[in-house]
Amino acid sequence: MKKEWQVRRTVVECSDGQRRWDYAYQFLLRWTMEQTMNQPSTGLPSQENDHEDRPLCPSIDQPPDAKSKH
Repeated sequence: MKKEWQVRRTVVECSDGQRRWDYAYQFLLRWTMEQTMNQPSTGLPSQENDHEDRPLCPSIDQPPDAKSKH
C-alpha cells in the first residue's frame, strides 16, 4: 500500500528575523559599494566577458561509456 503525503507550509516568526535581515542587507550594501569602488565609473552596469571565440568542451554531461566502472 502506497502512502500519500501532503506538504504543508507555514510561516514561523523568528525573534531574530529582523536583526538577521538587517545584517544581510548591510552586508550586500557594503559588498556593492566595494564592487563599485574597484571599477571605473562609467554610469553603466558592467558587462560579462565575451566567450564566443572559445571552444566548447564536454564535461559532466557526457554519456556513460562501456568502460566506466562505478
